[in-house]
Amino acid sequence: MRGNPYHEICSVGEKIHQQGFVAANDGNISVRTSKESFIITPTGVSKGDLKPEKLILVNGERFEGSLEPSSEFKMHRAIYKSRVDVRAVVHVHSPYATAFAMLGLGMEEMLFPEVIVTLGKIPLVPYRTPSTQAFADIVAQYAQDADALLLERHGIVALGSDLWDAYYKIERVEHIFKIISISRTIGTIKPLSEMEVADLIDAYPVSDRIRKLIG
Repeated sequence: MRGNPYHEICSVGEKIHQQGFVAANDGNISVRTSKESFIITPTGVSKGDLKPEKLILVNGERFEGSLEPSSEFKMHRAIYKSRVDVRAVVHVHSPYATAFAMLGLGMEEMLFPEVIVTLGKIPLVPYRTPSTQAFADIVAQYAQDADALLLERHGIVALGSDLWDAYYKIERVEHIFKIISISRTIGTIKPLSEMEVADLIDAYPVSDRIRKLIG
């Protein structure tokens, strides 16, 4: 991690609030601290008003802190169990990406070079009732293959090697869905060809996970 995880969570919370990626008390942020534990934002607190002392340490079924953890803590826990390489998770309801999620549309087409080499695809996770174990399980299932997911009728979740990595993936996802939205008001978007995609991944240091996701 780049610094104190408690302070970093508060900094990222302020950024996602300022960017309009969350409203009211929406969204949640976590950072892994060990194999079994992670720090997570509390329920009922604006991400723009976080303080280190408000954050919760989740260790298995035990919570340490003065407030209750986000109701989505099961999703974060399931992701960490599914991906030992993941050190941080950010979940938001940013407007453009969530609009696609409301329509049941992920991004499976090869449209945007920077997204292809950094994320591969942005799959859509089928709807399950948020905060339930069934929801946590299906998100973790899709997270085995991808670092950024649209949650049908629910928003985005991004996984990172550290908290800033996860946050910047959120920014990238929202940005590309904004571009797609604008582009479709102008005309039809032409996906990259198989040859163009092959040339692209040969020209950049693309991870094995992304290569597998692209197929």
